Amino acid sequence: YKKTLFFSVHVSLQGLCTLSSCFTHQYHFVNMTKNWTEAQSYCREKYTDLVTIDNPEEMNRLINRVNLTGYTGPAWIGLKKGNSWKWQWSLEERRLYSDGQTGFWNWDTSVGAPHTADGNTNCVGMRHNGKWNDIGCCGENHPFICYDDHLILVQENMTWNEALNYCRENYTDLVSVHSNETQQWVARMAENATSDHVWLGLRFSCTLSFWFWVSAEPVCYDNWFLGNGTGTGHCGNTGAVQSGGEHQWVSLPETQKLNFICFHC
Repeated sequence: YKKTLFFSVHVSLQGLCTLSSCFTHQYHFVNMTKNWTEAQSYCREKYTDLVTIDNPEEMNRLINRVNLTGYTGPAWIGLKKGNSWKWQWSLEERRLYSDGQTGFWNWDTSVGAPHTADGNTNCVGMRHNGKWNDIGCCGENHPFICYDDHLILVQENMTWNEALNYCRENYTDLVSVHSNETQQWVARMAENATSDHVWLGLRFSCTLSFWFWVSAEPVCYDNWFLGNGTGTGHCGNTGAVQSGGEHQWVSLPETQKLNFICFHC
């Protein structure tokens, strides 16, 4: 009986565009010359933002995308000096320190990057080999790279079912999280929420006694807060992510009203 019920849930959702089919960063090389601030405005208007690079895998995908254009660089990426002259990414306001102890970095040390003694080189360009160099933000015009992460934070408080219906009517679905990389994207988005938690597309089945994603994909990766996601007492509960702290998942009544994250293909 349980297998039959699960199959019926899967079939009813199989027409949706699932996370695995579209939920990776899409990179867009823009072959127009602008200064860094102009490039940032363009990316925010047309896509999500100037590109953010968090790990070697993203770096390699980005290199492949740029190399297809034949451009050798530099092209603007979304890294510049922000508050207290620390390196930070555009939009996410996440700091990347030049000592490499926090986050991913790929400075071109062969040219002395980053030039910490030079107060005029506050923005970053990337060459075709993926190496970064800090250069002047306004004094130089270059092509640039935008990205789209397919995530939309809705800063309205709705019940879980209201949020689900909203996402399906206006985008694709409530967001599902299937990897640490996706969790990082969701965490960044959740930091801008106006509620303490943010709905995910995660629901507990009382009949089958397990958690499942509304995209019909299994819960293989998880990031539960201590005491959540295991044991009994989940009937009627749905999953949300903390908007602050460690951005872990919690089990909450579906009638609670929170911000939520949709994804679109």
